[in-house]
Amino acid sequence: MAKIYIDNSRFMGFVDAIATNFTELNYGADTWKEVQDGLSKNTCIVFTEEAQEYYNDVYDEVETMLNNMLDIHSNNNFENK
Repeated sequence: MAKIYIDNSRFMGFVDAIATNFTELNYGADTWKEVQDGLSKNTCIVFTEEAQEYYNDVYDEVETMLNNMLDIHSNNNFENK
């Protein structure tokens, strides 16, 4: 099977959407927290620490599955192999 390279932003957007959905399903109301932005003094919504760790793991797993099972890769640092 030939490797498939797609635009990095589309690749990352897809992996992010899957990882975010799984994180929200797993953590429910405990997925997000509000924090104060130190620069602008505004608040922003971010993952809780536990949800962020879970998201990172799922992101890596989905990316690896795309690479290894479907041979789909980001064109970031594209090298014609």
